[in-house]
Amino acid sequence: MEALFITNLELNENEGIYKKIYAEATAIGKAVGSCNLLMKCGSGTKVVDTLSEKTSIEELNVLTLAQKYVEENSLKLIYIRLMVPNFSLIALMKTAQQRGIKVLYEIPTYPYYGEQFRASRKKYRAVAKIAVDAMFSPLIKKYADHIVIIRSNSKIRLHHKMVEINNGVNTEKIKSKENYDSKDGVFRMVTVGTLFPYHGYDRVLAGLKDCKEEVDGHPVEFHIVGASQTIDELKAQAQKLGLKRVIFHGMKKTDELNEMYEEFDVGLGCLALHRRNADIDTTLKIIEYYCRGVPVVTSGKSPYKDPAVTICVPDGEDPVDINRLYCKWKNIDEKKLRKLSEQAKKEFSWNFIMKQLLMACGIV
Repeated sequence: MEALFITNLELNENEGIYKKIYAEATAIGKAVGSCNLLMKCGSGTKVVDTLSEKTSIEELNVLTLAQKYVEENSLKLIYIRLMVPNFSLIALMKTAQQRGIKVLYEIPTYPYYGEQFRASRKKYRAVAKIAVDAMFSPLIKKYADHIVIIRSNSKIRLHHKMVEINNGVNTEKIKSKENYDSKDGVFRMVTVGTLFPYHGYDRVLAGLKDCKEEVDGHPVEFHIVGASQTIDELKAQAQKLGLKRVIFHGMKKTDELNEMYEEFDVGLGCLALHRRNADIDTTLKIIEYYCRGVPVVTSGKSPYKDPAVTICVPDGEDPVDINRLYCKWKNIDEKKLRKLSEQAKKEFSWNFIMKQLLMACGIV
């Protein structure tokens, strides 16, 4: 074992965040030789050897077990995902630094204070967490060799230790869209994953109401895949508005999604970025859309270089103009769409992103 990926989250294997973390850890392992993923499991720790894919459960908590690994192994790197900081975290980072082990600390959305506060349903908890983060921030900056960020606001100045990356996906498990000819004339929009108010899909439902779920004589469907409190609220709104073509699928596995994407025309990213004080769409869902060959709709800047396959909508509170969105989609060059998946998979592969990052940090 040459690296540790450490997260204090306890996640379901079907969740997008779990898939992202697992793919990151696997990519680090491929770059340095091997990597163990440590994640919370009750009061103990789930340990995944990303090389052999073997999993075990340890009684020690994540940070205590990580400290043990650091003291007993010759590691090159520990990669820590943003967590509520405490003195055990700082002790781990300090010990690693003293042993010559590189310490990378990832902030998956930066800045994140505004997002945490707005997304939180219990504001007092968000305020307390932000206060703790602010208190420990100088120590994290002291003991981290680099702070890896995915920037969501282009106007924010960066600390000199910060290194920017894009979000990525495990491209090996994602099937490219093949069908670009709508056989039944239905225009289908989709969103996938855990949703929050800043995704702005209340605006989409209002837009569907305005256009009576039809554009240019074609029915319009909005497919929502996933589960969250926000999705429950969207169900209630769709029912209140009398919408008949909003379909809620619940949770789906990657194999199921591979087939479903053949029917979808556009993928919706964040459509109310101002609600999280952001102007860059950093969501995993849009990366997956691009890699599948599906054009993206967003209210912000996109990490993908070719603007021809990104449809931008105004970042506000007004209903989304579905007719305008449809017309923009109709004007996308099909040749661009057919090349999109191949090009995006090269750019957003975690193997590529992590290797570039570790090279930039002098680790490989």
